[in-house]
Amino acid sequence: MQDCATSRMRFDTQTALALEAAFDGGRISSDAGLVWLSKMDKELGLCEAISECVPEWRKRRGRHSLLSLLRQRVFQIACGYEDQNDSDTLREDPLLKLCCGSLPESGEDLASQPTICRLENAATRSSCRRIAEVLLGLYLAEREKDGVPQRVLLDFDSTDDPTHGDQ
Repeated sequence: MQDCATSRMRFDTQTALALEAAFDGGRISSDAGLVWLSKMDKELGLCEAISECVPEWRKRRGRHSLLSLLRQRVFQIACGYEDQNDSDTLREDPLLKLCCGSLPESGEDLASQPTICRLENAATRSSCRRIAEVLLGLYLAEREKDGVPQRVLLDFDSTDDPTHGDQ
């Protein structure tokens, strides 16, 4: 990226190592944990199992598969982007695209906020129950690989988190 408006900055340190900030990295992502999350999703089949519980609401074939939409939403939330609005910016994020099955530069952009909103609104009470059953089934299958546990402790935290104007 040769047209970067910000020049490199060098900072003095108390060691022999130089500290330099450069802003010419091109299109990069700060969410490297997505690589691991994507790998775990493929191994567990989590998003695939959940996508089978969400009803298809579209009357015609959509541009994005139900699985791709669900992966995008789950990965966004896991990275701390819980607002649907974030989809409009993140739909072009190279790493998120790659983890959702699209090529980073030449692949189709991910879904927009309105599409993600429609995905969430498609979930019914029945589909939410099926999702909970799938999550429990996946947990038990993974947990039983090391043998039956002697005890299972469920720790529920009801701590109030007053963020974003005490919503």
